[in-house]
Amino acid sequence: MEHDGYNKLNGILRGFLGDSFTLDGKEGGLNMSKMLEFIKKEKPKMNILLMGATGVGKSSLINALFREEIAKTGVGKPITQHLEKYIDEKKGLILWDTKGIEAKDYHDTVQSVQKEMEESFEKLDEKEAIDVAYLCVKETSGRVEERERAIKLY
Repeated sequence: MEHDGYNKLNGILRGFLGDSFTLDGKEGGLNMSKMLEFIKKEKPKMNILLMGATGVGKSSLINALFREEIAKTGVGKPITQHLEKYIDEKKGLILWDTKGIEAKDYHDTVQSVQKEMEESFEKLDEKEAIDVAYLCVKETSGRVEERERAIKLY
């Protein structure tokens, strides 16, 4: 009787993940290469939205992930002024860089970013929708600022 739950869960997970999953100890749970293959088939591209204040390193993060200087970076003055899309076909990765959210007038900036995103995404199909939104913050910051809290409202 205790195996009924085990078998049911194993069946559900196998139905969803195919042969990339097993609960028995012989195969060790997740077969990561098969899991990656399954995910790539279902969702060939991962869409990640990067948000945060000016100067926290959103564009630098993009350059690091792509291992080349594709996003303009600078010190002090905001560089990214509009929603920018960066694609790495090989990795199946799409990064969306947003305008920096300033301490002053952050509501206007967040609304502007939201409007720009909505306009850009109207043309996309479901598989191109944002999968993850990543809030970039300064490493030295000891707290979440009001402008960062405001982002979750959108």
